Amino acid sequence: DFFKNHIFAFTPRGDIIDLPEEATPVDFAYAVHSEIGNTMTGAKADGKIIPLDHHIQNGQVVEIITSKDRKTPNQDWLKFVKTSVAKSQIKRFGRK
Repeated sequence: DFFKNHIFAFTPRGDIIDLPEEATPVDFAYAVHSEIGNTMTGAKADGKIIPLDHHIQNGQVVEIITSKDRKTPNQDWLKFVKTSVAKSQIKRFGRK
């Protein structure tokens, strides 16, 4: 069953983001756009601040907090991200 290992989370605008189970706000950010992932500093789920290694739950509204001052992702995020997109983007900056 395709949906068995997937969750669906929403952007504040109501866009649906398809993620694997145990995905984190960092995975969510990179699923929206690489620039959002690279500049993220925090996250909220259903209006409450959550840690970046939090497992997003099906149906949650996730808001990513970004900063213009942040240009590259934190390499420590590799310890808990689940998606290949997030991993490859973070590793790309680690090699520079």
